[in-house]
Amino acid sequence: MDRRAVLYALGVVALVALGAFVWLADETSETPRVEVPMRMIPLAGGAEHASAEISAMAWSGDRLVLLPQYPGLLEGLASGTAFVIERAQLSAFLAGEREAVEVGHVQVVANGMETAIEGFDGFEAILFDGEDVFATVEARRDDAQTVGWLLRGRVEGDLERIVFDPSQRARLPAQNDLGNTGYEALVLHDDRLLAIYETNGDVNARPQALAFDRALRPLEPLTVAPLEYRVTDATEVDADGRFWVTNYHWPGAPWQPGVCELTERYGEGESHARCRTVERLVELEIARDRISVTETPPILFELVDDDHARNWEGAVRFEGGFLVVTDEHPASILAYVPLP
Repeated sequence: MDRRAVLYALGVVALVALGAFVWLADETSETPRVEVPMRMIPLAGGAEHASAEISAMAWSGDRLVLLPQYPGLLEGLASGTAFVIERAQLSAFLAGEREAVEVGHVQVVANGMETAIEGFDGFEAILFDGEDVFATVEARRDDAQTVGWLLRGRVEGDLERIVFDPSQRARLPAQNDLGNTGYEALVLHDDRLLAIYETNGDVNARPQALAFDRALRPLEPLTVAPLEYRVTDATEVDADGRFWVTNYHWPGAPWQPGVCELTERYGEGESHARCRTVERLVELEIARDRISVTETPPILFELVDDDHARNWEGAVRFEGGFLVVTDEHPASILAYVPLP
């Protein structure tokens, strides 16, 4: 083979190698290796304290309601106070027009809740639909048995009071025997209330979303696609039946998750690669009798470290991204997360 032929052959090999590299780069271009930085929003009015223990968050019109696990706060009671922030104030803060947001209060009335629900262990999710409000609570008779309840209530006046009648409730049975796990996500789709269980991965042999009509009459449940780690809240469902859930894992959890298919498929960000903590948003989709994980890559948050895992307990859509909030671990934190 002469010199020109050798050079030609080497050139062909180089082009093939370059093409393979470009193809591989294209194939992995959707990998969410760049984690999303969060913009912290300072809280006040009592919501900033870890003792507030924010457990749920939802929009009521143009007001963001942050519901403590125990609205009675230190007394551990169902009746008490929730926190409210105006949408306009949040927009102004993100636009750099305010240095902080004002946090108001709304009275939560749930007289007799602790008596009606044995082992009442606080609120976990909330959803507003006009003057109607729905919420889930947990009840623990002992450490090994956790039962959920779906409640119906009403908004009085111009969000002056949120009133729950404990007699208007539906039972949400546990889906495994882990204890201290319940229904932390609640969505409304096609006039169906869907309560989504906290653990839907290897530790749950048959994950389901329990379905109810607005009168809390049970409907056929929906199958939920396997998803590792805890599901701790959900955004509103859009016109295409899609919504996002906060998906969290604390390394000190008493149970171990299985292999995460989403991590296997999309990879990890820098901080997730060095930590055992998982903090992310995952998009789900409702189609007839099933809730599936979409093809959209998960949104990974920039982690601090395993000693400062943040238990995100609430999520709503907001201005091209999301607002998320933690409970008492490590403190009350409200943050804005942009879509990548």
